[in-house]
Amino acid sequence: MSNGLPSVPVSLPQARTAARPFGLTYANRLRLAGFLFVLPALFHFALFKFYPMAQALLLSFFRYDLMSSPEFTGLGNYRALYENPLFHQALGVSVKYTLGVAIPEWFLALGLALLLNRAMPGRGLIRLAYFLPIAMSQIVVALVWKFLYHPHGLVNGLLAAVGIGRINWLSEEMTALPALIAIGVWRGAPLFAVVYLAGLQAIPRDYYEAAAMDGAGLWQRFRWITLPLLRPTMLFVMVMSLLMAMKVFTNPLVMTEGGPNGTTRVLPYFIYETGFAFFRMGEAAAASSILFGLALLFTLVQFRLLRRGLA
Repeated sequence: MSNGLPSVPVSLPQARTAARPFGLTYANRLRLAGFLFVLPALFHFALFKFYPMAQALLLSFFRYDLMSSPEFTGLGNYRALYENPLFHQALGVSVKYTLGVAIPEWFLALGLALLLNRAMPGRGLIRLAYFLPIAMSQIVVALVWKFLYHPHGLVNGLLAAVGIGRINWLSEEMTALPALIAIGVWRGAPLFAVVYLAGLQAIPRDYYEAAAMDGAGLWQRFRWITLPLLRPTMLFVMVMSLLMAMKVFTNPLVMTEGGPNGTTRVLPYFIYETGFAFFRMGEAAAASSILFGLALLFTLVQFRLLRRGLA
């Protein structure tokens, strides 16, 4: 209906711009919505992850004891670590612990996943039972195993039934680190079994059926179908298990306090001890930077191997 006012001609581009909120195209609005969704997480990471990491890296170039002002020393803290035999011992203990935990986890987790991937009665309950160690608090796990490893605890009770004498697991140099490694494997293997299980269930069943029709046996199907298609999952498990073992801290703190004679003093515990027991915050920050560098190296290796495996 005409209202008596002269009509104003509107061009087509102007009409389209007026119909767009904030003048953004649909694709740009989607990008903006995605960015707003992840913005809280980015803020969290920037404030509680990246900023402390940058501060720790900066602090590694200063001498600081929490009492006096920081004093710039350049690479002095890294030189002090190089000359500190306790740092070398802690690095060696971390390497032993990491390999001792990660390598058994690779094979045990794969075996568990292959077992749980088969049809069996009560498979859901069995999967849940294997996942329980992951759901338990690390502090609770450490306290429970400390009681189990007690000279009069359950472990020695079971060994006594087969004629093995009492062992003071956490107080002897020969057994303290293997005792912690056993806990790490017990806790980590079910977690990575779940990861393997997800990888196994992503493999199409048609491949196995076609191979079986061609006469391939169980081992041939595992060798030529399961292993190649599970390769990205295996690489993920390998790197994540190494990274998780490198960061172990709670068990040595609660169960052994780095003893006896430093045989369970892993690198994270050395960092804690250097910073909060001896107040050498600069050296602790330098050791943290070295640990971060090792973790970053493993991550880059993971990306390189994954890219090569998927190519």
